[in-house]
Amino acid sequence: MEKAEIIAIAVVAVIAAAELFCLFICSKLRNKSYPLCAVLPVTAQDNELRQRLEYIASIIEDGSAFIGAVLLIDIDGSQEQLQLCRDFCTHYHVMELIKIADIEKHLKN
Repeated sequence: MEKAEIIAIAVVAVIAAAELFCLFICSKLRNKSYPLCAVLPVTAQDNELRQRLEYIASIIEDGSAFIGAVLLIDIDGSQEQLQLCRDFCTHYHVMELIKIADIEKHLKN
């Protein structure tokens, strides 16, 4: 590798490390966290929906402050999948099942 490429890679790595430090460490020191909204599409072709929901539920149960809301978007889910999503939404109040037509209205809130 050229000397300029090595220097460029080192500079990018330092900048990325500084951004991660500021985002996670500095916000924790100030007792601030910036929760994310996770979006999970519900489609009939998704054979692993239960595993995906259980994984997100485990993150929520572990007390992660990074997931503030989970939107389950009904694109063309089967009745069984939608019932599974409703069950998870009942148990985990940060989860919400919405129709694809309601995305814009919901995100404005």
